Amino acid sequence: MTLRIGGSLWSVPPKHVRSEAVRLAEAGLQVWHWDRADGTMGPAGGFTADFAHDIAQATGVRSEAHLMLADPRSELDAWTAFCELVVVHIESPHWRESIERIALSGARGGVAISPGSALPADLPHDIAVLVMTVAPGNAGTSFLEDRLSLLDGVVGHPLRGIDGSVNHRRGQAARAHSANWIVSGTALTSAEDPRAWLASFVENGDGTRTTL
Repeated sequence: MTLRIGGSLWSVPPKHVRSEAVRLAEAGLQVWHWDRADGTMGPAGGFTADFAHDIAQATGVRSEAHLMLADPRSELDAWTAFCELVVVHIESPHWRESIERIALSGARGGVAISPGSALPADLPHDIAVLVMTVAPGNAGTSFLEDRLSLLDGVVGHPLRGIDGSVNHRRGQAARAHSANWIVSGTALTSAEDPRAWLASFVENGDGTRTTL
């Protein structure tokens, strides 16, 4: 089973974002995970689509977006213009319409599920599912291991992953629950040797290979 690793720059001080992006790209990261938050689901912050697009073009790294927005609809076009995957929150009353619009753009749609929320019964089977293992926007806080069990209910989805305080051990624990996608920010950006950090997931020990 291949593993998708999305690298988040959320926790990087603004003045260091560009240099850190270059460092991670040179280390072999292949997917940026761009966070965008309006403050309704957690602390506001993240990146604009224009800034993210600029970094993606400069580094040659593919992109996915995570929109922690009460109403993501006005920003969908800007993100689907360059992201292969766009994730919205099921806590938004507009998530179903947003998923349909993302699909029409040609990108893959996905939903994120915050702590305290359950899987919707009508979740389409062809979308990505991202289980939040910290509260949105709270990078580096305590990992909510009990959330891993939600992955067991989405085994049939093409992408199923976790986001929030993900280090190597927690990422491997998620894989035991069928995860084929992890998002890491603090652990990755604080790694002295990000190439080795990424490679630790490639060396699966079971004959499979990770997609960074």
